[in-house]
Amino acid sequence: MNIVTSKIPGERAKQYAAWLLYCEAGSLEKTLKIWERIFVQDDTKMIPFFGTFLGKPVGLATIKRWSVRYHWKKRAELKTTEDLEGMRFQFKRIKQTRAYRIAILFDLVLKGYTKQLEQGMNVTARDLYTVWKMHRVEQGLSIDNHNITVYQQFPIKPESPEEKELNKRIQELEEQFHSETQEEGGSVDIT
Repeated sequence: MNIVTSKIPGERAKQYAAWLLYCEAGSLEKTLKIWERIFVQDDTKMIPFFGTFLGKPVGLATIKRWSVRYHWKKRAELKTTEDLEGMRFQFKRIKQTRAYRIAILFDLVLKGYTKQLEQGMNVTARDLYTVWKMHRVEQGLSIDNHNITVYQQFPIKPESPEEKELNKRIQELEEQFHSETQEEGGSVDIT
């Protein structure tokens, strides 16, 4: 069976509404308790969808049977994933809209300062810095004059005896090279 979050063919509106309530409640027992409260309140204005489609509560055994037949758990997980993706998309859209509005506002402020300068009015570097700083903060960017860079160092493995000997020889050659280059005309024997 293909798992979907929409109403499955053969699934009645009452069963689908019960599944949606299950998605909100998180367990079959809680679903039944909330369903009973909705039925007792009989308030279709507060809970229009559930109040209209659920009707009289069924037993826990019936809810368990429906949950198995219509794969409530898998569908609820898929619905949660879809909801999270939808929220991520909405958040990204809101963030982009906000960034666009901030950029326009920043541009308007700079144009205002340009107009002031053209009219012979004073605009200080502090005014520009303050606006720039506010723009950076709103964009979520750093306003510090320095950056911190962290380099990950890989763990050093123990050297083998051959590597130790080779490193010792390289170090000796480096010392010999530096000492002989200080004296003019010296050569280095690398054999």
